[in-house]
Amino acid sequence: MTATSISGTARVVDARDETPALRALRLELPAPLAARHERPGQVVKLRTPVGEAYFALASAPSSEGRVDLLVKRGGTVADAAVALATPGAPLELTAPFGKGFPVEEARGRDVLLFAAGSGIAPIRSLIQHLAADREAFGRVTLFYGQRRGADFAYLREHLAWERRGVRVVLCPSAEDSAWRGVRGRVQEVASAVAFGGAVPGDAVAFACGMTAMVEEVRATLARAGIPPQRVHANF
Repeated sequence: MTATSISGTARVVDARDETPALRALRLELPAPLAARHERPGQVVKLRTPVGEAYFALASAPSSEGRVDLLVKRGGTVADAAVALATPGAPLELTAPFGKGFPVEEARGRDVLLFAAGSGIAPIRSLIQHLAADREAFGRVTLFYGQRRGADFAYLREHLAWERRGVRVVLCPSAEDSAWRGVRGRVQEVASAVAFGGAVPGDAVAFACGMTAMVEEVRATLARAGIPPQRVHANF
């Protein structure tokens, strides 16, 4: 029996807007589903009356059986899930599945994290995992891209990530008169700041976003001395 054939009903614990486009959901999974949450980067399939869609888990595995999702508005299933997901309501979904991120390959190494758009969701799960065992890793730097400064999710958590030893570099790519920091695509900014001081010959990278973005990150890192086999996606 595969994980996708195992399904159940989760209870919505909390729902809030991270940005106008991104809705954060916290769900309490029944025990058989929670037991399948084994590593950062796994996904679930939400089932709604209008269809099904895949969403990456935005939280690391925990003993509490609770998981976070980040739902981007604008899709048929996503909008249906947002409408259904009020605190206390049930949501039908599969058990967590997928290979996730090979976190064991990062132990003892510098770690580079690249996220674009809603790709921050699985990267957040990885940040939680790294922070919980921070001394096992070298420098950890997150390059997180959105179009504008108002589009970044989990802003309330960024300072806590920094305090746990995860450098956060926000990278808006569009013109934004209100933004006073660096601007550009994640791979461009990473290159401009020398990859946060990571040692390319020994660094491991994890990336999540559109396929073209992940491939551009791989190409940029390859030129810097990080081979493609040390640049991991969660799919």
